Amino acid sequence: MIPNWFEQFCTKSRAGIAHLFILWGNIYDLQQNMRGEYVSLYKYLVEAFDQRDLIMFYSLSSGLQFATEEMEKVFRSRFLGASLTSSGGSATQNAVKGLQQTQASNAQLSQLIGDSPIQVLKFLEKVLCDNCDGSLKCSLIIDFAQNIVPGQNAGDRANAEILERWAKDSRIKAAGNTVILLSTSLAGLAEGLRSSHSEVAAIRIPKPDEEQRTLLWAYNQNRNGVHFAEGLTAKFLGRITNGLSLKQIDSIYQLAKEERIPVTLALVKEKKQEILETEFGERLKVKVPGWGFDFFGGKEYLKEYMLEMRDNILNGVWRRAPMGILASGPPGTGKTFFFECWAYECGFNFVQIANPRSMWVGQSEEIMEKIFTALDDLSPVIVVEDEADQSETPRDTPSGDSGVSNRLRQMKFMFTSDPKRRGRVIWVRISNRADLIDAAYKREGRSDDTIPFLMPKAEEYEGIFEVIFARYSIPTDITDFSRFGREVADKIYCTGASIEWMVLEADRYAGREGKDKVAAIHLDQAISDWEMKLDPGEVDRQIILAIEGSSKRLRPRDWERILLNARIRLYGEPAHSGGSSVFPGVGGKVKTRGQSIRI
Repeated sequence: MIPNWFEQFCTKSRAGIAHLFILWGNIYDLQQNMRGEYVSLYKYLVEAFDQRDLIMFYSLSSGLQFATEEMEKVFRSRFLGASLTSSGGSATQNAVKGLQQTQASNAQLSQLIGDSPIQVLKFLEKVLCDNCDGSLKCSLIIDFAQNIVPGQNAGDRANAEILERWAKDSRIKAAGNTVILLSTSLAGLAEGLRSSHSEVAAIRIPKPDEEQRTLLWAYNQNRNGVHFAEGLTAKFLGRITNGLSLKQIDSIYQLAKEERIPVTLALVKEKKQEILETEFGERLKVKVPGWGFDFFGGKEYLKEYMLEMRDNILNGVWRRAPMGILASGPPGTGKTFFFECWAYECGFNFVQIANPRSMWVGQSEEIMEKIFTALDDLSPVIVVEDEADQSETPRDTPSGDSGVSNRLRQMKFMFTSDPKRRGRVIWVRISNRADLIDAAYKREGRSDDTIPFLMPKAEEYEGIFEVIFARYSIPTDITDFSRFGREVADKIYCTGASIEWMVLEADRYAGREGKDKVAAIHLDQAISDWEMKLDPGEVDRQIILAIEGSSKRLRPRDWERILLNARIRLYGEPAHSGGSSVFPGVGGKVKTRGQSIRI
């Protein structure tokens, strides 16, 4: 199977679109060659260029190297005078030529062509350009290109200028020669090479898709020496290892082989978490969710909708998935945990993003690009942006950062509205105050679904008690939580987080008494101890905003009653005149503090 990136490379090369390429992204991963073997990118390119006379590699640390010893001999003979004949001259002349030949054959290349990048590049320019008849076809692969032409170092502009000139040089094109720059990040390279006017073709090598991961697991299962736990098919393993490179997947197999242990689901999940934390931990918090909807009490109508969305995504009907989701409502209502549970149900990666800002000029944008590249690599992925009103403030808010905020905002606009990411990167914005988020983030095409997370219904509290005891594996003698559910339902502002506090506090009560199990008396004590910590007025305001800004089909059935009650608590008793054109039958004039105001 020919990878998509290599098809792009061949098409652009044959069409004459470019002869200088940037291969970036997942460049140090394994590639499957035409024989079905897994090899490094270096070896893959050598096999692809097997008809070339010269395949050269260059990096700062390794200097100039060749795919074979024979190619190095050809290079020395043709460009360093190692083929000088010793006949046809005087004895002295022949002796001098013989000495030159010996020196050219045995000396280190750095002694003959120079040691610094600019010296090497200037010499290689002769190799690439002084061969217009095409009698010696060359391929030059420059590894760690970001160290030779970095984006932020003005001192290396000469190197960048040489490569930019190569990209436009008709002599290199006429000779059929090819130059490839390898870099993990496109943003780390000099801007001139990334410009649309540079005539450089940048091709991203992504992390493997599900089909490629499945093929590697099948390849490993057919090898001898490692047992796979029952039920672990290559297709299932290919799906749950999304975000891992082929090399990282193979490392799990090699670990099992070295330690003589079977490949189990627990092993794969544990190693995946370790790998993702190591790779993305600086800017992304990648989690392998441990709980599904069985551990989230209530919101059954939302669970049903999200599972329907999951099935559409898994079946490839991506058009039925939202580009993004906005979840709003008071704190403690389970917004973040709900989507973590959904990620578990889907088998997707779950990511929380960090602030990309840096004190160094230009680095914030580079970090943001790396975050977006990582999210594409991790797809399908659920991205949770918590406290989105803090990171996505309206564009007219003064920033005083020389335009950095506007540039980051524009980058995020472009990423989150790209239709090719529909069903692959589901961006979830979470906020207690969605009204503070820029309207451009909330429009259709970026946040197709807006879900209100409100206080649990009376009948939901019982289930929340049950799942929290189960989530924390807390032993209890209580078999029926209905009484406790009715009791906390009378506490208007009691959230799921409040129930979690009560259960943990009850467990502490039991511990102080030397009990192994939580009894009803302990939970009664905890419920009695609970007090409202939030401002009731602010919570009601958040409830109103969450309902008014939500998708109508995703509101709870009794949303009108909830909205009316929140308004009564916040503003006072409603009058019987007037009404809301947006929410018919809800609102109108209310009287509070001797005044009549319309809500």
